[in-house]
Amino acid sequence: MLTLKRLTLRQLLASLILLALAPFTCAEQLQNLYDVEVASKSQSARDLRSASREALAILFVRVSGSNEVLNNPVIKSALSNAQTYMRQFQYHQRNVELENGDISEQSYAIIEFEPELVDNQLREAGLPLWSNNRPTILLWLTIEDRNGRRFATQETDPAIAAAVVETAKRRGLAVKLPVYDLEDTLAVSVDEAWQLSNYRLQVAAERYGADTILLGRASQLSNGLWLGKWLYQQNSQRLNYDLEANNIAQYINFSLDPIAEGLAAQYAIAPVNIAEHGVLMRLTGIDGFVDYAQAIGYLESVAAIRHANVIDIQGDEVVLRLIADGMLAQLELVFNLDEKFQSANRAYQGSYDLSLDYHWP
Repeated sequence: MLTLKRLTLRQLLASLILLALAPFTCAEQLQNLYDVEVASKSQSARDLRSASREALAILFVRVSGSNEVLNNPVIKSALSNAQTYMRQFQYHQRNVELENGDISEQSYAIIEFEPELVDNQLREAGLPLWSNNRPTILLWLTIEDRNGRRFATQETDPAIAAAVVETAKRRGLAVKLPVYDLEDTLAVSVDEAWQLSNYRLQVAAERYGADTILLGRASQLSNGLWLGKWLYQQNSQRLNYDLEANNIAQYINFSLDPIAEGLAAQYAIAPVNIAEHGVLMRLTGIDGFVDYAQAIGYLESVAAIRHANVIDIQGDEVVLRLIADGMLAQLELVFNLDEKFQSANRAYQGSYDLSLDYHWP
């Protein structure tokens, strides 16, 4: 087990990348990945320009998976013309709680961007793309204050739940929160959760079918500072890290940001050709035009694949040349995550030098 204390984001990210990942099985298709909501002072043209720049910056991070993209000169230039990437926008009002506890009405702009323009800009900058099919994270959080310890829920800690939802939305993470019903409370006690008791929480988490587990605890000091500890679990690999923050929103941000960076390092694919002339892939189980159309449609929908060109058809076997980005291992991870293919169920008898061999179920 690796224990990290007071590490910088860069150090923590480096440690996360070292965690060995087995193929995920419960990935979630994130909806409205290219829609971003930001606060807006008014509905004026000037404030819309400002809101569009802020929203596009959030989107570039969300789609690439890394905050580092904002330091790229091409992306900096794109942000100065953010409105050219917009498809449509709308405004709405909602009440927000201020730090002093007062309620104020805030205006928000919801901006929908053109996916193709955003993706092409990242490719032009040589930056990675992370598809909307993302591993799920089950987040357990225990709070300790003068009233004792408790599970953080929507009912007991609405501000914390809202911060989790907001940060997950900003980073494009598929975060699940336990419902903390009778089944959960019988499976694990608050004190066990506070100790980050891995075995008990892992057993309790099985009902949710998440790919990874993030266990956390937090307490607020009299000066308002939040302190806590986190345990991130990916299969048999574990990572501990301590955190402190000035407020609960910042604390949740600090806890989820490195997880997003680490997962993106695994799954976001940079626009570097896997091979100069592509890689060859066999698909068995193509029993008619419907299978053929669905398989080709799926392959060309994968963000890493630019073209899927058929070069041979024999019976129910199709051999394709994939022109794709990234490394071959990353493409295999994407296929495992999407679960559209199975391992080939019979040996290949042809003459092509295959890099990928799958069955279309």
